Amino acid sequence: MPSSTFENLSEEKRQRIFVAIYHELKRVPFPEMSINQIIKDAGIPRGSFYQYFKNKDDAFDYFVEESSKRIKEKVVRRISSVHGDIFELCEMVFDEIIAAGSDKNWKEIICHVVPYTNMNKLEPISHYIENMKREEWLVACSSLGIGNLDIKNEEEVMDIIGVIEALFQSALPSIFSEEENREEIKERFRRRLNIVKKATVRGGV
Repeated sequence: MPSSTFENLSEEKRQRIFVAIYHELKRVPFPEMSINQIIKDAGIPRGSFYQYFKNKDDAFDYFVEESSKRIKEKVVRRISSVHGDIFELCEMVFDEIIAAGSDKNWKEIICHVVPYTNMNKLEPISHYIENMKREEWLVACSSLGIGNLDIKNEEEVMDIIGVIEALFQSALPSIFSEEENREEIKERFRRRLNIVKKATVRGGV
């Protein structure tokens, strides 16, 4: 992971380095990632790169974790802005992922990064939400209509989010592999999501 020297850089410079890594991973898969190209695009000396990262593996891990963090933050912002329920939000987000699966730029970066990423090292979004400030957590739960769910405590809220997260993770390979019709993928996801909904919404669906 990045050194304390990197963490102390300005937001502008850290963003510049992140974007340089992004463009390089969009160009080539991780094994072919070039440190020379990254430092050129970021406009930093080679010595500075090694002050920030141990090697290119370290830079790759930083990019993956930072990207994961940004996605989680985006999801939380979306949660706070919706007025509906968690299942409506999930269908909407899944439709967006399906659309991204057809986008050339997204497909390139996914194919160049995901096969080399240890997903087990990434913090699940359920843990991320659980560790939010109490006020943010309550706003998120209110926005998602958590009060309509047949649950006993906050731990069960996280369990439900964890189950839904697993549905997303199981669908991702199919979306980006193009081995299956996207309408079939969407229908399977909605069918499975509806099973969770029937099991958790008060009075069923």
